[in-house]
Amino acid sequence: LDGASTWRSVREVILPLVSPGIAATALICVIFAWNEFFFAVSLTAVQAQTMPVYMVGFIAGQGLYWAKLCAAATMAALPVILAGWLAQNKLVRGLSFGAIK
Repeated sequence: LDGASTWRSVREVILPLVSPGIAATALICVIFAWNEFFFAVSLTAVQAQTMPVYMVGFIAGQGLYWAKLCAAATMAALPVILAGWLAQNKLVRGLSFGAIK
């Protein structure tokens, strides 16, 4: 790949190497999210709802309340995004130390 562009290198070298890991991680995340939602719907009361169950409440017989649903999803994702942003240096350092032989 001498002389190839960055995007061609990513598409022909990096993507085939990481695609099985991404697929496995995506499958595990979907399974865990579905299990968490199922248990939350089955076991929680109205006073103690998890965020996914609370967000399903914006789906009504009259239709979707898109503005409220998007605002709730943003507020649910914001703490995770901030925590990842704050821990980014530590994560990169840990991943790079694992690559050193």
